[in-house]
Amino acid sequence: MTSTAAPPSTPPVAALFARIAALEADVATKAQENNTFFLLWAGAIVFLMQAGFATLSAGSIRQKNVKNILLKNLLDACMGAITWYFIGYGFAYDNNDGANGFIGRGSDTFALSGLDDTGATHAHGNDWIGWFFQFAFAAAAATIFSGAVAERCALAAYLIYTCFITGFIYPVVVHWVWDANGWLSAFNAEASVLTGCIDFAGSGVVHMTGGWAALVGAKILGPRVGRWDNPAAFEGHSTPLIIIGTFLLWFGWYGFNPGSTLMIHGYGRDTARACVTTTLSAAAGGVTGLFIKKLLPEKMGGSHIWDVGHTCNSLLGGLVGITAGCSVTTANHAILIGFISAWVYHLASCTMRKLKIDDPLDAFAVHGACGFWGVVAVGLFAVQEYSYAPAAGHSMRLASDGSDLGADAGLLMPGTRGSLFATQLIVPLIEIAWVTSLSAILFGVLKAVGIFRISIEEEAAGLDVSKHGGTAYPDDAQK
Repeated sequence: MTSTAAPPSTPPVAALFARIAALEADVATKAQENNTFFLLWAGAIVFLMQAGFATLSAGSIRQKNVKNILLKNLLDACMGAITWYFIGYGFAYDNNDGANGFIGRGSDTFALSGLDDTGATHAHGNDWIGWFFQFAFAAAAATIFSGAVAERCALAAYLIYTCFITGFIYPVVVHWVWDANGWLSAFNAEASVLTGCIDFAGSGVVHMTGGWAALVGAKILGPRVGRWDNPAAFEGHSTPLIIIGTFLLWFGWYGFNPGSTLMIHGYGRDTARACVTTTLSAAAGGVTGLFIKKLLPEKMGGSHIWDVGHTCNSLLGGLVGITAGCSVTTANHAILIGFISAWVYHLASCTMRKLKIDDPLDAFAVHGACGFWGVVAVGLFAVQEYSYAPAAGHSMRLASDGSDLGADAGLLMPGTRGSLFATQLIVPLIEIAWVTSLSAILFGVLKAVGIFRISIEEEAAGLDVSKHGGTAYPDDAQK
């Protein structure tokens, strides 16, 4: 007699739901851990940009001041970290719904109080790993200034500036644009200026802030002694350092732009697009800058040589120009943005020399001018499918019948309503007014009390000998 085995028993419904819940929790935990690692990776790459700034700055100045500029770059990271920890991050981000649109209150973010230390769980990185990623950005914004005042700014004044920009000037701009409560933010359904600004990775928030502060500082500080009498004597001393610094900064931008998705889970498409647009804009800027310097007549800033420094700065201008729109533009438009960035850089650099404002690294031309162009470029080339302004629920998304029109596109793109373009023009002007007015007050006070600039004797001897115990190259003669 044959017997038939009984079919396996069906698990109880409660046990099945428990298993499903456990699997969902495991998936969520893994997604959180992946997001945390992604921000760790991206933040570390952004932090490596400090090495790029340091080598580029050192190569672009005279040999007798190399130790000084390197120390200032190092202290940007050190002082920036401490200031960002205690107050900067709290002014930038506020975890409370309905918080102040102008500045973060910091009640639950000063000194990391009230932040989640378990991983990347918030859309805007309001946790410990988010603090680290945003610190790397804050340090980059502060470091931009060092090149503009190189070879004549006193160290004490520089440290005061570093604390002021990472503790107040920069965090307020961050809050305006990147915090969901900010009055200029594309993430805020009640943004005060039209659609709210799309500045994905910080053409305006980071680069324009540092660049315009650099312009004000360089103007108030004054040029290096003899700068306009014998320009050839003030050329940078090391082309290899300039090239290495440029490559390090370009590499760092792959954390800067793609990392600004703030999480990889669900955002792979945007991260990949940011990588491609960043690459193409940089390449287009570098190639365009090479030919601008070679082919333009001297009266228009040309030199008839294949200029290494100009090419590097044009490439960096292309990177700055694409930073705001790296996630919302196409590859073809990224090339165009990089091409125009090279011209913006060249025009701004020539204008600085015409006005006799001494900026040894062209910090304003690269970061301030190209940063402004980068924000405006979003208003021209943002694709409606990728755009995220205005936010859902914003009145400018709604038609007369109450239907949702979707996000606005750039002025030259299908689906535009023009409001995004207007926003991208107005917001950087507001940011410039904030940065330049506060910078002018700070630098004016430092100059008035006599601690902004070193003495003529110290400048002639070089800061390395007069302040740091000797040259960075002890076996070489001083230049």
